[in-house]
Amino acid sequence: MANPNRTDYEGPELSGPGILWINSKVTDPESLPVDKFTRWYEDVHIPDIIAARDGGIISSWRYQCANTDRAAPFLAVYKCPNMGFIQSTEFKSIPMTHPTLPGNGPIHRFADFDARFLEHIETWSSLDAADGRTATLVSEAIEPASDLSADAFNAWFRSEHIQEVAKLTGWRRTSRFELVFKKENKDDLNSAAKITPHYLALHEFADGSDVVPASGVVGSFPPQPSVASKAVLDNARKVDVAAFNFLRGFGNVGARWVDTEEKRV
Repeated sequence: MANPNRTDYEGPELSGPGILWINSKVTDPESLPVDKFTRWYEDVHIPDIIAARDGGIISSWRYQCANTDRAAPFLAVYKCPNMGFIQSTEFKSIPMTHPTLPGNGPIHRFADFDARFLEHIETWSSLDAADGRTATLVSEAIEPASDLSADAFNAWFRSEHIQEVAKLTGWRRTSRFELVFKKENKDDLNSAAKITPHYLALHEFADGSDVVPASGVVGSFPPQPSVASKAVLDNARKVDVAAFNFLRGFGNVGARWVDTEEKRV
């Protein structure tokens, strides 16, 4: 967003539904304590994003990781009915400075944001699924092995992985997304060496699900993967799985990630 040290999407024209997946952490808690970061995020930043254009971003939901050791504990997911919005002047002009921030900001002096823009692929849901958010969200980002084709990866997910996940207690919905763009810091010389997973699945679980251990650490997902799933996950270039607890919604909070026909498992 509006920061000269951050990249903007400059690819082909975008369309269709998607999400913004923003994983964040405070890097200078002495200057900006977490409670003040939260107030800026919830009272200033998210309202600015939703107000940038009518129908651009219509909803946002904030989460905190169940694993207290995760480096970036905060997650925000934004509903974007048309991904072309991220190419707009209104989106690029969303301010990252504010009087509530030390020295008026910008926020990137005090916090780090892993900002990914993803287009929707498909969604499955259970008969018990409802619109709006569930208590627990498992975010599963995967960069498959280099020798595993996109067709083979998608076939595994559709024929094997979703079947396993849907059997877990409290499962309500799984939505899949594909990476369009990740914002980078222009002054980060190591950014090219970092692997950003190409595929993301958001698995929603109802309150009372035992999918997350008491420690909050989600190891193997699902806990007992099939032989085929273990092969895909063990050989992947990167797997980032974490469970997040729902904190607060903004805008049209009763919406789904995307308005589309959902498959049944």
